[in-house]
Amino acid sequence: MVHVPLLKSAPRKEGEYKTIADAAGDLCHFYGDFSGYHIYMIATTYKKRIVKDSLNYHDKKNGLFSLLLEVTLSNGNIQQVEVNDCKCPLFQVDSLGVRFPDKISVEAFSPGTPDSLKFHFGDQQPKFRFSSSLIPELPASIRHETSEICDLKIEYIGKSVGDGSREIADRLGDGHSTETAILNELSYKKTNLDAYAILYKPGELTIGEYGPASVAISFPDIVDILEKSLISQFLPEKNQKSRNFPNDMSKPAKQLADLGVRNLHVTAKSPLNYGLLFTDEIERQKTHNFNIRIPSFR
Repeated sequence: MVHVPLLKSAPRKEGEYKTIADAAGDLCHFYGDFSGYHIYMIATTYKKRIVKDSLNYHDKKNGLFSLLLEVTLSNGNIQQVEVNDCKCPLFQVDSLGVRFPDKISVEAFSPGTPDSLKFHFGDQQPKFRFSSSLIPELPASIRHETSEICDLKIEYIGKSVGDGSREIADRLGDGHSTETAILNELSYKKTNLDAYAILYKPGELTIGEYGPASVAISFPDIVDILEKSLISQFLPEKNQKSRNFPNDMSKPAKQLADLGVRNLHVTAKSPLNYGLLFTDEIERQKTHNFNIRIPSFR
């Protein structure tokens, strides 16, 4: 979440690549189009640690290593997961072909906590924190099936749209109050968790066979309806408003009813290369599909 403000300087078109230094001086890598993000979820996941002396760089030719990850669960118990054949995220190409790191060492981003790896090449020593940078390198069977340590619990759903030009970096980058409250809670009470921002680009709203509804409903209204729909289905603990949408007699609900909309179908996909989204009310899934009935208000 600390990197969300960097989106203001991130690339704005497909195929573009840019590196931006964060407040600590570390380089963040952005590739692709980072414009148009108007819906966000603040989610928490377990902090990952590397078990001491568990790293085994067993295949330098193909860049494969194994290790043990562990987390502290909310009930205080320790859970460990064995990671086999994890692929090095970096390699170099020279006259001899593709070359993976000569050595991998366990490092720490957090003082005293072995939570990152350093990949040793002859001319560079890049370091990556496991939770934020290396989870995509884990096999999908670990991220989605055999363990829940990578899953993302939705704590809050919000939007940033204004007249259509305001984006997520404009809201979270200015220190949104709910974001600050969640981060403070993690710092003082739930120190076994990390917080992440999951960003979405809303698609077109359609009305049955009549196609796009943007003529009848403005884009800011579409974003508002999508936010309220997601809140009413996931029911995150920190969202107190819109929990009863569309049965709350709100303006967006009446607007849909006046247009003759009877059902909304909303899809929210879990991040492709991380864990699965869930809340206390909704079980973990790769893809969440919701059918929402719009009342007639008559």
